[in-house]
Amino acid sequence: MTGAPRVSRQRGYMVPVVLVALVAMLISGIALVRSMDTNTLITGNLAFRNATVHSADVGVQSAVAWLAANAGSAVLNANAPASGYYAVAIEPNWDDRAYWAQCAACTVTPAAGDAAGNTISWVVHRMCTAQLDPNDPNNLCSRLSASSPGASGGSFSSDATNFSGTAQHYYRITVRVLGPRNTSTLAQSFVVL
Repeated sequence: MTGAPRVSRQRGYMVPVVLVALVAMLISGIALVRSMDTNTLITGNLAFRNATVHSADVGVQSAVAWLAANAGSAVLNANAPASGYYAVAIEPNWDDRAYWAQCAACTVTPAAGDAAGNTISWVVHRMCTAQLDPNDPNNLCSRLSASSPGASGGSFSSDATNFSGTAQHYYRITVRVLGPRNTSTLAQSFVVL
């Protein structure tokens, strides 16, 4: 007589292998999602930062307009923190909110400034050592003048510019742009007036 077929017992070793594979796929899926979220946040933050850099131009233009309106007057010979102007070149703590709050007229609000919701503030520093007339001998100022080496032919450069006319003084414009997602950008420009 032929015997009944033997039934082999199943041992179930595939179930743990499949479970381990599923756990590995779950962990890699979670890592992929978190990586994509981080990349999206970084890209968004870079876009907001670039928007604040472009908005700094509005602050520079506002400061230049203020300087042009006061050019040649005695207003530029003394500090005027309420107007955002300093007749001496100082290096303040740029993170100090009280420093930026001294001049309400130097802040361009989002409605008037830009559509991104940035708040733009500016200050101007004349590049001098004292609150005096810039032509005073006791006041050392950075200036572009007719007595520069290029004007008198004393420059070593073959293409030296010969300046003529009255002396022009350097002003440093510092612009702070605060964005809607707590982004902050400082930009500085030098102008001659």
